[in-house]
Amino acid sequence: MTQSRLPQAADLLIDAACIVTVDPARRVLRDHAIAVLDGRILAIGPQAEMAAAYRADKTLHAPKGLVVPGLIDGHNHTLEGFMKGLCDDTPQMVRLRDRVMPAEYMLSPEQAHIASLATFAEMIRNGTTTFVDAASPQPMAVAKAAADIGIRGIITRRTNDLPGPFGEYEAADVALEKLDATIEALQGLGAPLLRAALNMDAVAQVSDHLMAEIARRQAASDLNVVGHFVAMRPAPGATVPVHHPDMDRLHHHALLGPHAMYTHIAWVPEADFQRLAQTGTHVAHCPLASLVGGLGWVAHGVIPGLMAAGTNVILGSDAGTISRSVDMVRVMHAAATAYKDACRDPLMMNPYQVFEMVTIRAAKALRWHDTIGSIEVGKAADLAIFDTGSLDWWPDPLANPVPDLIYSGSGRDAQSVVINGRVVMENRVIAGIDLGQLGTELLGVKRDIFGRLGYAPSGQWPQ
Repeated sequence: MTQSRLPQAADLLIDAACIVTVDPARRVLRDHAIAVLDGRILAIGPQAEMAAAYRADKTLHAPKGLVVPGLIDGHNHTLEGFMKGLCDDTPQMVRLRDRVMPAEYMLSPEQAHIASLATFAEMIRNGTTTFVDAASPQPMAVAKAAADIGIRGIITRRTNDLPGPFGEYEAADVALEKLDATIEALQGLGAPLLRAALNMDAVAQVSDHLMAEIARRQAASDLNVVGHFVAMRPAPGATVPVHHPDMDRLHHHALLGPHAMYTHIAWVPEADFQRLAQTGTHVAHCPLASLVGGLGWVAHGVIPGLMAAGTNVILGSDAGTISRSVDMVRVMHAAATAYKDACRDPLMMNPYQVFEMVTIRAAKALRWHDTIGSIEVGKAADLAIFDTGSLDWWPDPLANPVPDLIYSGSGRDAQSVVINGRVVMENRVIAGIDLGQLGTELLGVKRDIFGRLGYAPSGQWPQ
């Protein structure tokens, strides 16, 4: 007589109407379940079979749920969420030079922690499980907030040594000393979900000496390098170089490659499309920042050309103060729709391609694709569950789940979120965070910094 097999222990079992795996076969599974043990995906299978095979400490039932890999925000200034309203409808120089940059440097460590914690809570509330911090003067406050709430991410310290249009730079040796100390402190935290990175905050504001030192550290440590590359299109009639001079500098110092990701590449010559693709360099694109700020990165940028050449382009929210949202579903909607109009091509940026830009392609850019970015056995259980029961998803949401999420859904549809096997949000309640208290503290930060800046939005209809 054959004995029945006893159920296997699991920490968590998730059953859902639909699972979008983004695995190599790009499977979309109906009425399946996911078993999780020790932070990893243990098994995936039909719900009845999984219920019989696994006995879990906790079960998340999502009969109208769409389970996707946790969304990845490839570029976010996490300190800046409290600044919402500071930069609306203002020229770029006013936004950054006169408001955002001074505000960041006014923050105390405690205020920076509150601001970052609020950003991370908003991210999780919208289904984001991983972030790349866009560099700040308060990286350890960012790290503490990330560790406190349990989000995964990459953190670095702002590093520039040349003057630029937005101010704030340091002597190279001072910048390097602070960057080295930050990396050592981050690596000493014992926080497995957080990784350190090297930084060139604005490539044009980094000397050859500092660039060489960053390259030397990268070769020795194999850390990722992140930074801004904001190159503008030459004026009509101007001579167009074969390669952008700063791209030449990066290439010379071996700072192009799979270890490097640069954000806001508004323009580079076409020869650099191939250079970025051939070296495996990654690009983070923030379409909402351009659409809200009127920057022209969508209408007159080079992102379609970079992608056509084979460059791995991912998406970022940029900042709550710039994009006015850290909802990566809204960011996907912008990427999937704005380029159709700008290029007059309804096939441009199809939703499946865009969805990969916040999942598996983003994980590749972070060099974390062995762990996150798709739902596969053995990978970390970083998952977002979206409720498809609202009117926006009617009449048949799970017939075409990825386009329905991007075109009709919202990050606000996120119902539960799991990071490294831990349920950090269940039924829209974030674990361990008193949002009422956090909101009060964040308002205090805003009032203090806005007051010191001498800025107060009137809240009235403009005259």
